[in-house]
Amino acid sequence: MRVLAIGNVFNPSGVSVHIKNVLKELVKMGDEVTLYVPSFLVRRNYEVLKDLENAHVNVHHSVYEVKEAEEVGTLPYFIKSHTVYLRWNDLGEDRKYIDELKEIKPDVIYDMHEDSITLRLSYHISKKLDKPLVKLLHDEPFRNSFGRGYKRFLGIKGLAYDILMWMFYKFDKRAFLRSINDGVLRGIAGVSKASFYLSGIEEIARDVRLKVYEVGNAFNRDIIYKYRKTKGKEDYAVFFARLVPQKGIRELPRIADLLNSKIVVFGKIFNERDRAILMSHPKIEYMGYRPIEEVYSTVAKAKVLIYPSHQDGFSLVVLDTLALGTSVVAYDIPAIRFVFSNLKPVRAVREYDVKEMARIANNILSMKDEEYESEHEDENVKKFLELHSSWANVAKETHDFLSAFL
Repeated sequence: MRVLAIGNVFNPSGVSVHIKNVLKELVKMGDEVTLYVPSFLVRRNYEVLKDLENAHVNVHHSVYEVKEAEEVGTLPYFIKSHTVYLRWNDLGEDRKYIDELKEIKPDVIYDMHEDSITLRLSYHISKKLDKPLVKLLHDEPFRNSFGRGYKRFLGIKGLAYDILMWMFYKFDKRAFLRSINDGVLRGIAGVSKASFYLSGIEEIARDVRLKVYEVGNAFNRDIIYKYRKTKGKEDYAVFFARLVPQKGIRELPRIADLLNSKIVVFGKIFNERDRAILMSHPKIEYMGYRPIEEVYSTVAKAKVLIYPSHQDGFSLVVLDTLALGTSVVAYDIPAIRFVFSNLKPVRAVREYDVKEMARIANNILSMKDEEYESEHEDENVKKFLELHSSWANVAKETHDFLSAFL
């Protein structure tokens, strides 16, 4: 099977981790894979591209030719990315490369993002090449609710953001509707049920083949199991993720106030206000953005991960932490509920309930070694980790789903 994958491999996120690993595994399975990075997502990180090419993933030459795009996350990009329906035929630099993509002779176009901005590009590629388009959802592409609830933790600024998202979601939804009604978008997959649940996309995609992957993501067994530790833990908590309000860093100080230990925090801070909040708290030890081996070593020794995240599609942070033998307390958002709900070491509390999160974390910190270890040696946990310990399992489901459109 020839797969033309549309994806951003430059962004340091769980989405890019998924894309890179799945593409490599598809090649191992015998598929011929070409990666096309949309021009508006290109970065000058050739090391990432070299790694993919060494694994025999074909990287389209355009990624080396287009100029580096404006920074993803800026306000202009944010607005443009959510209003593509108003400029449906505006393909920018990508337009000149679409014709030559015919030479690849793909069997299927696989857009590995939930965004409408990549949907616009993959829609036109699919129409030009007359090949089925399949879309992958990590987060939800839109919601029927009012924004994302940012008012709760960002105040007036969050309310403004929610109003914007409420309007933008209408455009995002129309982009999906157009792609479906035109018969171009033929399949939608999700790394978990969360993206389907939050968007209600089944209601507008009745004639589209849908699939929630049983194994939406995986952890790196070779690295993580070097550090895994379920007994002899140390009495401290950890937190690691992108250090943004959506991941709950504004709640960390209030949780720390109620915790019977310090919280060791890893990650990149994106604004000075958040830096001041974390650096000034006596029970928060901010370590900065560190090599992953150091993060894993520290997480494996900790007794609990504090994870007050408001936004996830499938949390690789929780998956890695569980594989390292450390217990988790997280908000009961759909991504946690649908993926980790039946696992003893993962406890969920009502979103925004920092008191309950701290109380449960304190209970974990006081657990005896025997009880702690037995939770992590539970048969359900073992089966879950075995299933999610190989990206080959994720790629197998991906291959099977894409093959259905040949």
